[in-house]
Amino acid sequence: MLPTFKKAVQATLSNWPALQFAVQQQAGGPQSSAIAEWMVGVTEQYFYDNEDLEAEEVADYLATIMDQELNTMVEDESDLEVGQCLCRFYRLCMEGSDAQVLDDLSKIPTGSKLSFRVQDLCEEEEEQSDKPPQLVDRLGALQLAEAPPRPEPEPRTAEQLRDEAEGWTMVQRRKHK
Repeated sequence: MLPTFKKAVQATLSNWPALQFAVQQQAGGPQSSAIAEWMVGVTEQYFYDNEDLEAEEVADYLATIMDQELNTMVEDESDLEVGQCLCRFYRLCMEGSDAQVLDDLSKIPTGSKLSFRVQDLCEEEEEQSDKPPQLVDRLGALQLAEAPPRPEPEPRTAEQLRDEAEGWTMVQRRKHK
């Protein structure tokens, strides 16, 4: 077990908007918070049980948990971003670069009272280089802001109403203005 990696999993999942939304909305019922805490341990164990995980595999694993345990389908590809972050943190921990991971984690804001978006913090570089991308180099993409006013919701389609009746919660990519 790698204690630093557990901290990285905790920080990454606690800053994942899709998971936090599902917990806030109690998409998994009253035990939604407990499910989110449980996800930290099973996600960490998933890395220990599987060698050479790719971000897509981790994303699929997380999406399956979100679907089965929290009745939430992640369609905004944020699960892939989380998978990329976790794979990177795991590689650093396995290389003994705990100090780098802890430094990266110290730069991520904490506290549920803040409304924030983490964009492209751990997205892989388009061109492979000898050195993995550094989270610190990408913190410029971090935006802290007050929550924007909520726009009027669009009318729901028959398919969305049917999904809601079946207990599904859809997390979709936001439309850019």
